[in-house]
Amino acid sequence: MDSSAIPIFQAGPFPVVYSSEVDEMESEIQLDVALLIAGQPTIVASTAFPWDDTWERIQAALDSGDARLEVAGVPHEEETADGALETYPSAYVGLECANGERLVLSHIRGLYPDSSAERYAHEVLDSIQNGLTPDELGVNLDD
Repeated sequence: MDSSAIPIFQAGPFPVVYSSEVDEMESEIQLDVALLIAGQPTIVASTAFPWDDTWERIQAALDSGDARLEVAGVPHEEETADGALETYPSAYVGLECANGERLVLSHIRGLYPDSSAERYAHEVLDSIQNGLTPDELGVNLDD
């Protein structure tokens, strides 16, 4: 599928707040990212990723200024216990940073199969703007 065909829904821009910690033993970065929405910090990601050259690029993007919240809805297939495939809505949650860098921070799937991915993306965007975190809105998928 052509990725340009996937609609991305945006809100903001919002001020970005983040904290990070380097775990040298595991050679990874622990990153928590929040947006200040209506003056309240709202977590949009708590994640870990390999500590490599990309960290400097990510840090520069987060430090560049206000960011737009972006959510893209896509179908996600999972195999059931009996081998059948079920299609769930899923959402990629990310930021378009002030420097133009786009960061994908989390991928969550809805709880109910056969729902619209586009509708789920709208619900995720609206819910985050109302203070909920991606982890509260679905099952976290590790991609």
